[in-house]
Amino acid sequence: MTLNIQEKKMKKIKIGIIGCGAIGGEVALYIDKELKDSAFVYALTDIDEEKALKLQEKMSRAPKICDMDNLIKSADLVVETANVSAAKSILKKVLAWKKDVIVLSVGALIDSSFIISEARKKGINIYVPSGAICGADGLGALSKGTIEKVTLTTSKPPKGLIGADYLKKKKIDLTNLKKEKIIFEGGVKEAVKYFSKNINVAATLVLASSFKNVTVRIKADPRLKRNVHCIEVEAKEAKISVKVENVPSKANPKTSALAILSTQRLLDKIFSPLKVGS
Repeated sequence: MTLNIQEKKMKKIKIGIIGCGAIGGEVALYIDKELKDSAFVYALTDIDEEKALKLQEKMSRAPKICDMDNLIKSADLVVETANVSAAKSILKKVLAWKKDVIVLSVGALIDSSFIISEARKKGINIYVPSGAICGADGLGALSKGTIEKVTLTTSKPPKGLIGADYLKKKKIDLTNLKKEKIIFEGGVKEAVKYFSKNINVAATLVLASSFKNVTVRIKADPRLKRNVHCIEVEAKEAKISVKVENVPSKANPKTSALAILSTQRLLDKIFSPLKVGS
């Protein structure tokens, strides 16, 4: 059975969280404290079981620790906070078990026409938080109009980019960077491939706007203490310019605090009778 919040108002929704890092941990604790009248964290799983056990200890209602298959099979709503590779496997499994899912590793949904088609056939909801950006509602509205150009420029402190596959491939060393450096410019598919832990924003822009030719520019800037995303949208109906300066999560500098808050807000929206935003 797929999740239908309106039909299950009298029943607390069982939520399973895959990935117990910065986002998964804060989302689990938020559900435990703020959504306890509507839902509870039923199960946790992480490739590092110690992370799941530590999170379990912090919760008032201790969830089960189990493997991914059993979590997906048993939960009503799955929250993925792992990585792009894991998210692709998780999406296949939630389709098979007909479970709703919140996807944080948004890059897994690029070239997702088959996944979305199957979800529609099976009555499954795939939720994507706005994450580290603002303006997703405006982009969604303009997707019904005529978008002509979308550009994303992401600037981050070097420590938020070190370890990315692209840097290794191009032999780019950011450890002693003294000034701003453009390290990548290209399309979303390439950006997601090489910066999968850093560039979910690009994938979210594509999904929100239905515009495939988003231009992505990634900069490393040692002067920054925050992750900065500049989004420029040109359409016949409107022009949007958004600059978001994100504070990196204390638990993980590659994750923004806003990404955590937006996931918590999405859960509020799912369980609330009031839905604000288009």
